[in-house]
Amino acid sequence: MRIGFNAQRLAGQRLGVGRYIEYMVRNWSALLAPDDELSLFVRQPLDWTPPPTNGHIRQVLLESKMSGIPWENLRLRSAAAHQDVLFCPAYTGPVGFRGKTVVATHSVTEVQPGVNSWTYRQTYSRLYGLCARQATGVIVPSEITRESVIEHYRVAAERVVVIPQGADDAFTPGTPADVLEATRIRFFGADRPYILFVGKCSARRNIPQLIEAFAFLKATQRIPHGLLLFGPNHLDLPLAELCHTLGVEGDVVQTDGVVERHADLVPIYSAADVFVHPSENEGWSMTTVEAMACGTAVVATNRGGLAEVARGHALMVEVPSAEALADAIGRVLGDSALREDLEQRARARGAALHWGAITRNTLRVVRNAVSGSSLHEGLT
Repeated sequence: MRIGFNAQRLAGQRLGVGRYIEYMVRNWSALLAPDDELSLFVRQPLDWTPPPTNGHIRQVLLESKMSGIPWENLRLRSAAAHQDVLFCPAYTGPVGFRGKTVVATHSVTEVQPGVNSWTYRQTYSRLYGLCARQATGVIVPSEITRESVIEHYRVAAERVVVIPQGADDAFTPGTPADVLEATRIRFFGADRPYILFVGKCSARRNIPQLIEAFAFLKATQRIPHGLLLFGPNHLDLPLAELCHTLGVEGDVVQTDGVVERHADLVPIYSAADVFVHPSENEGWSMTTVEAMACGTAVVATNRGGLAEVARGHALMVEVPSAEALADAIGRVLGDSALREDLEQRARARGAALHWGAITRNTLRVVRNAVSGSSLHEGLT
C-alpha cells in the first residue's frame, strides 16, 4: 500500500501536531508490511531519521517558499496524486483532492463563543469543515470533538472515528531525586517547588487567570512555589505586565518550551508539585496525559475534551476563574493525602494512554479507507 503523509510539521519545534506526527511515524515504522511504502511529504529537509521498518519510508521533498495551506494545495496535491491514500494530520488537506484521504481534526474550538475571531471563523473554520467533508475518514481524539465535527462540519457519523492521544513510553514516574532538584534549580535558581503549565500561552487557556490564582495563593497562603509556564507566548499576551502588577514578577518563569528531545520534558513534569490546565476549550490535551503518565497531580477544567482526558483522574474545576483555580491548587498543595491520591489516579490514566494502540488504530483507519471497509473495523 502506498501511503502519503503530510509531514511538513515535522520541521522546526514540534509542539502538539508536530509531536503527533512524530509519534505516528515512529510507531508506524514497526507496523508497516514489507510491501508498504510510506511517503513523508515535507517542505524542507528533515534532520530526523525514522527507525528501521519492514516497509519503506522515504522523504519526498517539495521545496517551496510557501508553507501551510498554500503548500498543501499548490505542491502537495499533485505530488500525492498517485498514493493509495493521503493522511493529513492537521485539520486540512488539498481542497478538491480526488484520492482517498484521512484527516485528523484535533479540536473544533470555534464552537466556543469568543474563542476565535470573526476572520478565523470565516476562513480556517470554513476550510476545516470543507476538508473534513471531503475526507474519506476523519479521526478525532474525543467524543466531544466527534459530536462537533458531525454537527458543525456536517460529516456523516460513520466517517468520524474517535482515537485518543497519549504519552510516549518515556513518560513514566521515577525520575531520580537529583535530576528533579537540578530541574528546579535550572528554572528558579534554587531548589524551589513549582506549579506547572505546559503548552502555548493563550487567552483560551486562561493563562492570565492562572497567574492571578498563583498571585492570590502567594499573598494569602504564603506558598513557597514558583509558577513555570513552559511554552511560547505566541499571541504576545501581556504576561510580564500582569506579573508586575500582581507583584509576582520574580516568581513566574515563562519559556518558549524548546527541548532537544521531547523526552526532556519528563523531569519538568515530574519535578512539579501540581500540573494545571485551565483551558476553556480543548479537543484533547497531550500535555495533560504526559503529566499524568509522569505521576504528577493535575488540576484541570471540566470542559470539552479536557474533561474526557482528566475527569476521575484529576481535581476538576467547573469554572476556570482565578478564584476557582486558586482554591483547587491550594487544596492540592495543602492536603498531602489528596495530592497522593491524585498522583496515583494520574499514573493509572497515563499508563492507559500510550501511543502503541493509538498509532496502530490510526493506521488501521487509513488502511480501511483504502479497502472500503468500515472505518471502525479492526480497531482495538
